[in-house]
Amino acid sequence: MTTALHDPTHLFEGEISERARRTAKIISFVTQPQLFSIVLFAILCTVCSSIMEYAVVYGLCLFFGCIFPIFEVMYYSKKFKNDDGDVVRREDRFVPLLLGVLSYVLGIVSLWLVGAPWIVTVLFICYAVVTFAITIVTTRWKISIHACGMIGPTMAITTVYFPWGALLILLVPPICWSRYVLRKHTPAQMAGGIAVGFALTAIIFALLL
Repeated sequence: MTTALHDPTHLFEGEISERARRTAKIISFVTQPQLFSIVLFAILCTVCSSIMEYAVVYGLCLFFGCIFPIFEVMYYSKKFKNDDGDVVRREDRFVPLLLGVLSYVLGIVSLWLVGAPWIVTVLFICYAVVTFAITIVTTRWKISIHACGMIGPTMAITTVYFPWGALLILLVPPICWSRYVLRKHTPAQMAGGIAVGFALTAIIFALLL
């Protein structure tokens, strides 16, 4: 290990085993915000009052919160020659993030039109606001979207299914570990993602719930 390992402003410069690297790649892949939200929305949408409402609301969540964002990230990942489904360079993230904001805004409108449960619509508002904030921050600093992407959904599910929903927070440390040892983010960038996600989500929840 090198001293940079203990510097929150530096990428990981140590060595890990091939097994640990494979584990980190798996964790990083399955916890991509757009991919993992498939599961999170499935849980949150159980607040719907009927199977039909669940199908409609979850379908909208899947399209605007998962499917469209996943495909546009994949497109830009290939465009910028990244081979791991990620957009690595900070300078390349602005347009994909902005398209993500647009998708979430369209999701908000769609959920409002079908009369979706308010907590679901509010979570989409959080996604839109937080993603827009990340878009602005990204023009100057590469913040961790993985770390940020777990906070809002965890807070929403905890609100509905307290205290068990809070167990999702246990996923944050392995997510941060994986992004760090894969040299995707510094500890400071991951802490920044957590802070932005928590602060903005808390404010929106306090105002709208």
